[in-house]
Amino acid sequence: MILSSKIIESHLVLKIEKDVMMDNAKDFFKEFELIFQNIDPPKFVSFDFSKVNFMDSSGIGSLIKSASIIKKNSSAVNVFNLNKSLLSVFRLSGLDTILSIYSEEEFQTNFPEFNI
Repeated sequence: MILSSKIIESHLVLKIEKDVMMDNAKDFFKEFELIFQNIDPPKFVSFDFSKVNFMDSSGIGSLIKSASIIKKNSSAVNVFNLNKSLLSVFRLSGLDTILSIYSEEEFQTNFPEFNI
C-alpha cells in the first residue's frame, strides 16, 4: 500500500507511505484512482509527503496525472511536509505553480481540522 487516506468534510488527505519511483509509480496512480473514484469530489485534496524521501520522474508524472484528475473535478491540490530536496525539485520543475505547497505548520494553520 502506497497511499492511506483520511477525509474530513470535503477535504481528502492522502498520505504517501513510501518513496514513489519507477517500480511503484503505476501502483501509486492506481491506488489514487481507486480512492478518488469512490468518494464525492472533495473541495481539497492534499498529499502528505512526511514519509517520502525521494520521488523520481515516474513518481512526479503520477502525481501530475493525479493532480490533473483532481483539478478536472474542481478541487484544489495541496502538498505538504516536503523535505528540502523534494521542495527544491518541486520549485525547480515548476510544480509549485500547479500545486499549493505547505510546510506542516502552514498546513495546520490553513486546515486545522486535520490533526496530523
